[in-house]
Amino acid sequence: MIKFVRPRLITFDVTDTLLMTNLEKHYAEIGSQHGLSIDPHKLARSFKNNFRKLSLEHPVYGKHTGIGWKNWWRQIVHNIFKEQHNYISDATLDKVANSLIKCYGTSLCWHKYPGTIELLEYLREKDLILGVISNFDERLEAVLKDTRIRFYFSFVLTSYDFGIEKPDTLIFNEALRLTKERHNINIIPQQAIHIGDSISNDYIGAKNANWNAILVQHNNDVIDEKKVPTKDVFRNLQDLKLHLSTLLDKDI
Repeated sequence: MIKFVRPRLITFDVTDTLLMTNLEKHYAEIGSQHGLSIDPHKLARSFKNNFRKLSLEHPVYGKHTGIGWKNWWRQIVHNIFKEQHNYISDATLDKVANSLIKCYGTSLCWHKYPGTIELLEYLREKDLILGVISNFDERLEAVLKDTRIRFYFSFVLTSYDFGIEKPDTLIFNEALRLTKERHNINIIPQQAIHIGDSISNDYIGAKNANWNAILVQHNNDVIDEKKVPTKDVFRNLQDLKLHLSTLLDKDI
């Protein structure tokens, strides 16, 4: 049996892990403010397809291809609305995009999952170092501040600022470096846990960096046990808090 190693660092993904958004609602509301209706069912599929396509063409939100994150998101918005209204002027689409970009930098478009505060409070009381590792652009600091959870985290490491995104092991190594820099503590990967919603980016990415990993799936999607053991999958943050308490309250 593998000897239990008490964790000293716990990092979180943000989107669909700690914070949620209603994409269809916000896109429809802001579109309507500019006289544009949008089919929410088509929107969800369109967003997913355009996000995937642009991520391949301009990885890390366009950091290395020169377009930058704002133009990256403008392109997403243009594509989504043009698929349903191909007659719209670019000027109108820019207004819609700018409104959405602004909204998604605030708590107007982001909401905490039930149990977020309770989980973070519990972990803070356990004297753990908490951090964020997220494939996100420059707005994440503002989002975390506006949703009132930024102060829980020692550092916020985004793919845009670092220039490399999950699942690359370099971003997990950078989290260990930041921890040493800010706390003067050497933490080995086996003392770190990463928690996120993506099998490839969060779970497998962390495992490849020799970290411990936990998958949070707020929906009821079926998970392939060959990729992620059932013991590492949690459907809500309340169950995750209970699990972590069994680990952290162990006698060593």
